[in-house]
Amino acid sequence: MASIPDQKTIEMYRRISEELADPSSVLRLQYLFEKKLTLPQLLEWVHARVRFNKGNIVRHEDPLKIIEYGQGKCREFSVLFTAACLANGYRARLILDMSDHAWTEVWEDKGKRWIHVDPSERRIDDREMYERDWKKTLKEVYAFERGKREDVTESYRSRQRRS
Repeated sequence: MASIPDQKTIEMYRRISEELADPSSVLRLQYLFEKKLTLPQLLEWVHARVRFNKGNIVRHEDPLKIIEYGQGKCREFSVLFTAACLANGYRARLILDMSDHAWTEVWEDKGKRWIHVDPSERRIDDREMYERDWKKTLKEVYAFERGKREDVTESYRSRQRRS
């Protein structure tokens, strides 16, 4: 069973995912885009507006406040990127690694699969990067979409560990 701080974090991401999917939230961001952007273009769009900061910063959950503040950590990058994807017509969800990281997944209709996008690291479709490059053992990874939570831990384990 998750600890109280873990439950608070889970509830926060559940709430954020619900707010991002709200049609009024999507509309607030749509005016920032003249045309639909690709995922690499959206990564560049986010990085042109927000600078990664490892130090002590004011944390934000609202995409427009993140842009206004202009800096963030992985949570701010994943919230803004997910919101930008939704505003561009993509189906997207927040991903939370309970040990200390957040990113996004974007649904690909053609392949009928979720594509991993780590906006703070500018990585697309590299879901094994955490174990391979960061030497992390992922124990609890959740996807949040429209207020619903799904355990996606297994999909982030290396192929060797899954077999």
